[in-house]
Amino acid sequence: MKKVWIEVENWEKSFITDCIENGIDAFFVSNKNDKENIEKLAKIDVFLLSELPDNIKFLNIKSKEDETAAGKIDRSISLVLETGDWKIIPFENLIAVRNNLFASVNNLEDALEAVGILEKGVDGIYIKNCSNNDKVTILKKLKSEKGKLEITTGEVLSVTKLSIGDRVCIDTISNMVDGEGMLVGDYSNGMVLVNSESNDNEYVASRPFRVNAGAVHCYVMTPEGRTKYLADLKSGDDVLIVNYKGETQTSVVGRIKLEKRPMLRIEVKGNIKNFSVVLQNAETIRIVTPDGKSKSVVQLKKGDKIAILEEKGGRHFGHKIEETIFEK
Repeated sequence: MKKVWIEVENWEKSFITDCIENGIDAFFVSNKNDKENIEKLAKIDVFLLSELPDNIKFLNIKSKEDETAAGKIDRSISLVLETGDWKIIPFENLIAVRNNLFASVNNLEDALEAVGILEKGVDGIYIKNCSNNDKVTILKKLKSEKGKLEITTGEVLSVTKLSIGDRVCIDTISNMVDGEGMLVGDYSNGMVLVNSESNDNEYVASRPFRVNAGAVHCYVMTPEGRTKYLADLKSGDDVLIVNYKGETQTSVVGRIKLEKRPMLRIEVKGNIKNFSVVLQNAETIRIVTPDGKSKSVVQLKKGDKIAILEEKGGRHFGHKIEETIFEK
């Protein structure tokens, strides 16, 4: 989900609370009174425009030289860019060489254009020079936009019982529905869509905020196209919720449960290569199917169709890279 920063030009308490309730990431204000008043309403980042921290810079891109200079600035610094009439080309060039880019906009059309450049888009939007109502409209639209992954269909080749292993259960701060969960795999370039525990059964109540994700060694897809080992997840980390259509949204880990459980290995025939995933051997663990439903792992059999994600290349510290990597 893209970050949204808003410059407060006309103070209205209702406007501020609307922004907070719709997920704003930071306010930028011109005077200390506004900063103090906002900080009384919620725990949120509020920056004085006259006293910006070292990791935020505002730049006006008027020429190719300006663009080149911006590309050389430390990537840990967030750049808020104004580009005048050149709304696409400077961002295309900079997105290719760095991250932490924010587009300064004053209307919804420009905001949506900026977040879609080169399919990746800028990292965030800075909204100013428009009415408070327009700012809230842009904020709501951006925060409701879902990302998209190319979920395809894989075929189960085998399901093999394994011994006891360490299983990771992810409790998030979001409720999910059937056909929605997280992408998990033994390999970073082949993952299955593990369903949330949103189905009622006669043994246990549903836990729609939970994904019983798999063995500690498995990868899980996280926001910004990255992966993490399940063993590395902790409370407060961002995770990616995905549905059978490939629509994504970001949630946060509320709690991780690591327990010893009987496991099984599912081998999958993909469209690029074969891969596998190790999950808990229990009827409550379900895999999403291409029709948006789900099937228990204990009922899976050879030939069953399941929802998967495949990628070419590999990963280095969670980042996608294009190189030849063999995993077996």
